[in-house]
Amino acid sequence: MKMSVVPVPLVLGRRALIVILMLLAAPMFGKRRDDVVVMKNGDRFTGEIKSLQHGELIFKSGYMIDPVHLDWKRVERLESKDTYIVGLSNGARVIGRMAPPASNSGEEFHIVAESSTIDVSPAEVIAIQQHEVSFWNQLTGSIKYGLSFSSGNSSTNSSLGANVAFTDEKNSVQFSTTSQFDSQSKGENTNRFTFDSQYERMLTGKWLAAGLFSLLKSNQQDLDLRSTYGGAFGRRLIRTDKTSLLAIAGLDYSHERYFAQAGTVPVRNNAESLFGLTFSTFRFRTVGVNSQLIVFPSLTDLGRVRLTSQSNLQIELVRNLYWNLQFYENFDSRPPISAPKNDSGITTSLGWKF
Repeated sequence: MKMSVVPVPLVLGRRALIVILMLLAAPMFGKRRDDVVVMKNGDRFTGEIKSLQHGELIFKSGYMIDPVHLDWKRVERLESKDTYIVGLSNGARVIGRMAPPASNSGEEFHIVAESSTIDVSPAEVIAIQQHEVSFWNQLTGSIKYGLSFSSGNSSTNSSLGANVAFTDEKNSVQFSTTSQFDSQSKGENTNRFTFDSQYERMLTGKWLAAGLFSLLKSNQQDLDLRSTYGGAFGRRLIRTDKTSLLAIAGLDYSHERYFAQAGTVPVRNNAESLFGLTFSTFRFRTVGVNSQLIVFPSLTDLGRVRLTSQSNLQIELVRNLYWNLQFYENFDSRPPISAPKNDSGITTSLGWKF
């Protein structure tokens, strides 16, 4: 009797995707509908403030079928009895209610927090996010799927990805996972799985501490599974309503398990340093670009350098539906076994975000 064995990374990949999909499917409850938006020309709207992102205030009134996007530069002030997470250009995040200014100080944005009040100009406010009582309702994320077929060699490529993020006044957590499967009639089937998580704790407006954990399985590089655990300090070099640039540096430990080859040791442990850049920008109302590059110089195998990078171009099609183009690269200057140094590719997919 033959028994089929499912590879551990595939099991982990399926479980990670299932968990994230369950989070995406969690119920979301609306906030109250008596928020007030006052425009500089005197127009006044009453409804629900959804968010402020990329220079646009997203707002919905009861008589509107869809939310509207208002130019933040033309908004004079906001009023709300609910609490929001307000991101400022100096890097700080404040949780509080938005109310009319207490005095004619020229600062039109008034934030009433638990223990203090803050008056700033609207130009200093670059992000607003609803502060939910429930942890589940505070989550944001997206899911995407792509499929391609080539009749020349009967090749099919399928890719599935999802990400979830949580943010509060001082902390943020992000989880993302991708799973790719390639099959062709005249070649071997291949698969690639990634799982990345990152925790950030704000220390000051520009400085933060971070923890990282990631998994990678790549048939292209004969890598059965690599797990990486790391810690780093980061500094925000650029932070505006449309563009962000973060630099990090730290240390990590990686455990690698390769497919067995004669005369080689399939399991390796490495201590490494890490240096990375994370960049994101939003342009032309519907186009967003985000990219991350991390370099891992080995400390236990001097001369060996790993590099991982991922870039995404997103174009909004309608409401929360978008088209995504992704470039990824995983490079190892000196693999411990006879295996390709590069694992790179391009995927296209359709996605939905919330």
